[in-house]
Amino acid sequence: MSEYSVAISNLMGDNPARNVESIKRAVIANFRSSDEAVRIESTEYFNHTYAPDLVLRWDGSEEERQVFLRTNTNPQYLREDVEVISERQPILMPLAPLRDRTHAFELERESANARTLVADPDSLTTLSADRRDRPVVGLLSRAVLQGGKGVVDQERARSTSYTVELGFAGAQRAEVDKTRDAVQAAESLLDPSHADQLTRLLHAVWLGSGASPASFPGATDVRADLDAAGLQLLLEIARTDDNEFWSRIGRGVTLGRLCELNVPASSENLQRLLNLNLDWFRAKSCLVSDTALTHEYGSEPRWFTQAGLLGFTTDRYQTFFSTGPISSLPSLEHEEIEEVDLAELLDRADAAGVRISELVIESAAGGQIEYTAPQYSSLGREEILGDLRGALGRRSSVKSVAIAVGGGSRHIWCDLIKRAASGRTTATFHLSEFMASALPMLTFLRRSEYAQITRLTEPLDLPPLTLRWTEGDADAEE
Repeated sequence: MSEYSVAISNLMGDNPARNVESIKRAVIANFRSSDEAVRIESTEYFNHTYAPDLVLRWDGSEEERQVFLRTNTNPQYLREDVEVISERQPILMPLAPLRDRTHAFELERESANARTLVADPDSLTTLSADRRDRPVVGLLSRAVLQGGKGVVDQERARSTSYTVELGFAGAQRAEVDKTRDAVQAAESLLDPSHADQLTRLLHAVWLGSGASPASFPGATDVRADLDAAGLQLLLEIARTDDNEFWSRIGRGVTLGRLCELNVPASSENLQRLLNLNLDWFRAKSCLVSDTALTHEYGSEPRWFTQAGLLGFTTDRYQTFFSTGPISSLPSLEHEEIEEVDLAELLDRADAAGVRISELVIESAAGGQIEYTAPQYSSLGREEILGDLRGALGRRSSVKSVAIAVGGGSRHIWCDLIKRAASGRTTATFHLSEFMASALPMLTFLRRSEYAQITRLTEPLDLPPLTLRWTEGDADAEE
């Protein structure tokens, strides 16, 4: 028996107030089993005509849905309730399944037209059980709470969740009938905005299979981008290592959308999505920290998202990427940041094969010089050393450096004091550009770490990282 059924069987006739409390507590438990993220407010009312018994809300969303509990399960009475409160598009919840089917068809039609969900607690129990066993139903379960419409009993809840699960699997294989059935089930049960969420997930999976957009068996105007809930679900449950699938999925996602999620470094699907779309995702700034996130994977680099940022971690350092300015990145005030002298910076630039277009360098006495390369050329190592060491002395340190990317038409500014990089004004750069050009300037990289970045960025249309090593480099690697 469900917790709700147990609570109902234990009601005491001589204590109405306690009975109401027990009923509400059991209904709340049912809602939470359907969607763990829902926040539920219990009001002072019970079975009131105009005042809700419960109010459902979700963090990070303006969505709110009122719940009206009903002790009368007669469809004719429920039709009258729908007429009175339908303006709020609420959930109308009879405390037991409908027994009298007279006027049930009218109740279904009128509640669906009014975008009002009529569902007894046992139907939610069915959805919550399916959500645990079949993860794709989790998205459906939340969508029903937020935007379900019409009458939902146990049979309909079970059949719809099964159809949606088959449709998700079918979309991965571009199977028209199963995918169409899932789209139609969503449109029948959900209001347009929530049906669109589920359809967009199916559409993204359909495109990921390699099928054409025109062949998708759903609305022709469906948007290709995924919302946060759909993307989270896809990362959690997709079972494919097909590179083409994840490359196509990435084209429907922005870095901003991805950073709405908190996905751990253990997610293999996140690794595939990022590694195959470094030339697609764009960030505005990045920062390097010497504090590694985890040593669980050894030196293997891993991606993760948290607190609105994308992270890239190894066993020795981690890099954060943001779609916002440098101020949106973590502070390094508790890390000791060593100065980078001119010779070391030039070694880093040589090893990475990047073009330096500008430098800001400071002498031991505090004097600064801004050094700019002639237009469309880069600064040569010996030229820079000869010019600047004579002017500032050998103990000078580099404060910032501009790296030319995109054939020299754009520049990434690397602040070596903050160990952060960004473009000027609103400029954004592909993750591959930050990794190949800025990361080697902001921190010392070992030979193996250069090789890791090369593996990730070399297939892209970028200058390869040309490695030139000295005996000193080999010693450092060891």
